[in-house]
Amino acid sequence: MVISLIQEATVTRRVPDSIQRRLLLTTSLVLLIFLGVTGWVLDQTFSRSVIKGAQEQLQLIVYSLMGSASEKDRQLQFADNLAEPRLAQPDSGLYAFVSNDQGELLWRSRSAVLTDVAIDKHSSMAGSVFVFSESQQQLHPQRFSLSHAVTWEGLDDEQVIFTAVADQVSYRRAIQDFRQSLGVGLASVALVFLVVQALALRWGLTPLLRMHREVGELEKGEREQLSEGYPIELQDLAINLQRFVNHEQNQRRRYSQALDNLAHSLKTPLSVISNALSEPQTQVPLLRDQVQRMQDVVANQLNRATLAAPLALGSRVSVEATIGRLVAALRTAYPHTDITASLPTAGYLRGDSSDLLEIFGNVLENACKFSCSRVAVSVETITLERTMFRVIIEDDGPGIAADKRAEVLKRGQRADSQAPGQGIGLSVAAELVALYQGELVISEGENGGARIYITLPGFPANDNELAG
Repeated sequence: MVISLIQEATVTRRVPDSIQRRLLLTTSLVLLIFLGVTGWVLDQTFSRSVIKGAQEQLQLIVYSLMGSASEKDRQLQFADNLAEPRLAQPDSGLYAFVSNDQGELLWRSRSAVLTDVAIDKHSSMAGSVFVFSESQQQLHPQRFSLSHAVTWEGLDDEQVIFTAVADQVSYRRAIQDFRQSLGVGLASVALVFLVVQALALRWGLTPLLRMHREVGELEKGEREQLSEGYPIELQDLAINLQRFVNHEQNQRRRYSQALDNLAHSLKTPLSVISNALSEPQTQVPLLRDQVQRMQDVVANQLNRATLAAPLALGSRVSVEATIGRLVAALRTAYPHTDITASLPTAGYLRGDSSDLLEIFGNVLENACKFSCSRVAVSVETITLERTMFRVIIEDDGPGIAADKRAEVLKRGQRADSQAPGQGIGLSVAAELVALYQGELVISEGENGGARIYITLPGFPANDNELAG
């Protein structure tokens, strides 16, 4: 039932879903977002670091210009050999300029002689301020520039602006190289992580895959129960699933047993009815009794198969009426067998009448079937902590060997394989007796036949409640 429901739920889905695929897609998305954010942060950090490095380099050049400048005849002069060799190389990408606050060029480096470099005009610059700028012109090379204004005493306190300029090409190339290396690194990390993640998910979902495989084996009948050793997260699921499977198997077993029991229980009434039909006018009460018994048997077995019939441990069933009813029916079914009964006139069994008829009917019919000519029934009262009735059924047949007595109480087992029948009569009786917390024991009779003791709970004969 449970397996079929699982299959139906799977079939109804047009596109089967996968937990592994879900987890892989989710973690991959999280990984991409994480790597994207990480890459952006690293890129921004490196770019700012490069720009900061360019600013510091230009600041050093400005300081070196200021250190190498001297005043002569109210003009600034600079040494030929500057600290930065690139300033002496034409179009080297690094340039230096000196101008006044009016924007007039006072000096330029040799590297800027053949290069058109636009100088930003800075007005009202404080003496200790460094102004860093980044040109974004599309028609001209993009450059970094840093300017610093100094009030020069030898020039009548004229403000002199020192400016260092650097092409952005080398810096942008460094940033681009970093981005390429970062992209390759992050892509490699993502690939390795995805492979490891897929393997981890495969390993983590192995218990689910094992459960799926074992459920399929349960369906095919290749195993009877799920294996052990599931993780903590799946233990409750495995236990509940096993319970459902066991319930389904038990339900099927009950249905099968109910059909067997029904077929077996109806044999005796049908045999009695068949014999009674030879004299229908005189056997009408017996026919009615057996038809009623058949109806009770059918209802009882159907209820027991569906677990709808609880044990009626509080019901009172007359010992004399129950066994006497069976003896009368079996005398008709087995006319050549002498069936004697010594029954108490008072005394009641605890249980359902249908169950008790089935217990004693199966044992009595079995005794009649294997007897030579005689079957005797007697009842003893046992009073210990509670009242018990012991029903003794004895026949003069071949008996049941000691090594086979346990086997005949199992479903489908018979002491005589040549005799007709399904081998479930005694097993059904034993199962019902056990349900009522009683006892069924097989021994040897005085004449070598089988003697069966059936002990069941009952009510004492002097119970005052019996009067009601």
